Amino acid sequence: MRFNPVRKNHLERLSSDSGITLWKKLSYEVKYLIITLLVISGGCAQLTPQYITASAYEKTLILYNAGMLIEAREKALEIKRGEPNYKEAQKLLTRIDILASRLAERYGDLGEEYEKAGLYPIAADEYKTALKLDPTNQPIRQKLDSVEQRSIPLQEGKAKGINPESLAKTHYNKGVILLNSKQFTKAIDEFNVVIKLVPSYQDTDKLLDAAKKERDELVNLHLKKGIDYFQKEELESAIKEWELVLEVDPFNKTALDYKARAEAIIEKVKDIKEHDR
Repeated sequence: MRFNPVRKNHLERLSSDSGITLWKKLSYEVKYLIITLLVISGGCAQLTPQYITASAYEKTLILYNAGMLIEAREKALEIKRGEPNYKEAQKLLTRIDILASRLAERYGDLGEEYEKAGLYPIAADEYKTALKLDPTNQPIRQKLDSVEQRSIPLQEGKAKGINPESLAKTHYNKGVILLNSKQFTKAIDEFNVVIKLVPSYQDTDKLLDAAKKERDELVNLHLKKGIDYFQKEELESAIKEWELVLEVDPFNKTALDYKARAEAIIEKVKDIKEHDR
């Protein structure tokens, strides 16, 4: 959910020097009422009391951990050179960009599936989401331009000349094959396409749940192994485990974060060794 600029400006005024003075003068009940109303009206992570009183970098972390990558990127970019936590913000920004790029590719892949099926408006939506995550992705931008030019109006969820049942069957069968071959993330994508085409198609919802459960169990297994290796300072082995996690779940923030930390440590050790020569 995107942060409402009006509420954002109001909160930032409260966080300014004059705002802090005013805030201190308010009674506890009034403060509580203001925060409660803002949280209810916004419904976003940014409107929690923790977010309101946080530093710019802490706000970036809150948004990042809430999965709000676009908002987290915007907040990180507000932290300028020389300001507190600038270096940390830049490192986090790198992780955000990596994760956002991967997510953009995933939405782009979904867009391609819909485009192949002739469901151009739905494909366009997926491409637009991808570009919000990675505005510099020119191939996806070109695909969006293409499908918008060929867009066919949908009526009652059916594209002209397209049989949703037939398409659902194709993606369902692909999902089953992928699930049986333990390609859980791809299977999940296929089942999601099926549900979007025909919400109650056969046992898709059960297979989708099964694929997610299998994926999560595999992810947790390798994630834990990686952390164990990391704590033993066996960084190369740890990275291999997290790479296995990312093969199954390319957007796993924990694996991405740990992998980045381990790689940074390895690079720092190399620099120290070269400096000592």
